[in-house]
Amino acid sequence: MEFGILGPLDVVGGTRIISLPRGRGRALLALLILNAGRVVSTDRLVDELWGQQPPATAATALQGLVSKLRKRLEPTQTPTVLITREPGYVLAVDPD
Repeated sequence: MEFGILGPLDVVGGTRIISLPRGRGRALLALLILNAGRVVSTDRLVDELWGQQPPATAATALQGLVSKLRKRLEPTQTPTVLITREPGYVLAVDPD
């Protein structure tokens, strides 16, 4: 899987171009790409995605964004690219 961040954000998995979410889903992917191979805490993701005063449902909304992103990245597999690792999530790819 290849992630492009210079210019438009894009993802290519094998021979297919992966359709990316809009809004916070796209911002979530960008944050994870910038921290590829490192765990990004749920708290940090909530802060980055919703700012200083996130809604009470932000943690649940984040789980929903992760779930939708996983389905786009690996629709037929157990997640191996976007995985849960305490205290948050990691994009398990080579940073290069």
